[in-house]
Amino acid sequence: MRHSKFNMRTMCLLAALSGMAVLSAQTPVKPRVQTSAAPEETAVYKPDGKKPVTVIGVPAKKGESKKEVSGKAGVRKAAALDGKRYLALKTNVLYDACALLNLAVEMQVHKKITVELPLTCSLWDLGSEHGVRTVALQPEARWWMGNEAGRGHFVGLHAHVAWFNVKWNNNRYQDVDRPLLGAGLSYGYKLPLSEHWGAEFTLGLGYANMKYNTYYNIDNGALLDTRVRHYWGVTRVGASLVYRF
Repeated sequence: MRHSKFNMRTMCLLAALSGMAVLSAQTPVKPRVQTSAAPEETAVYKPDGKKPVTVIGVPAKKGESKKEVSGKAGVRKAAALDGKRYLALKTNVLYDACALLNLAVEMQVHKKITVELPLTCSLWDLGSEHGVRTVALQPEARWWMGNEAGRGHFVGLHAHVAWFNVKWNNNRYQDVDRPLLGAGLSYGYKLPLSEHWGAEFTLGLGYANMKYNTYYNIDNGALLDTRVRHYWGVTRVGASLVYRF
């Protein structure tokens, strides 16, 4: 009788131990998390025997949301882009050779877009029979084909406005009522020569409308006629020396 009771107790104890072992095997073990002294480093220990994985993050300041952190990062990125923005000063040596003083500034307004603002001016004659007196503006927006603005091939869209008084051989031509107006398309290439210096070549075709008087090319020459001309052809040509800031 005692022997049977001992066997029953033994069997109950073994059954209880087996049940505990099964439950412990089915219950997942939560990983232990240990944080280092630095708040941005967290070591996570996994129960499968693998090495601990260290997770590094940048903590936000107290009271600062994730949106504010990302916004500040965007501002810093924009500031970095501003530091690399293309800005150049240039002169068209072809115009300079014809005694047409000119100066242009070009600035980047987008990743691949720049705007050029050139001014051409000539207020003197080349001789008794030849002279070009003019003040002209020809702004142009450019799209650069490469990965960097201010380098390589580009296409442009330009407009032009000019006041002129030109004498050539026997006649003199002067704008009347309004300046010359027009627009055109251009293609060009910018060749870097050094860190700051470069050469630029461009050719443009387009339209110009002008109204002008024709006079005899003498002092107080008589008026011959007044004409309105619609011109189609070359509207821009240049070989420029460029300095990049």
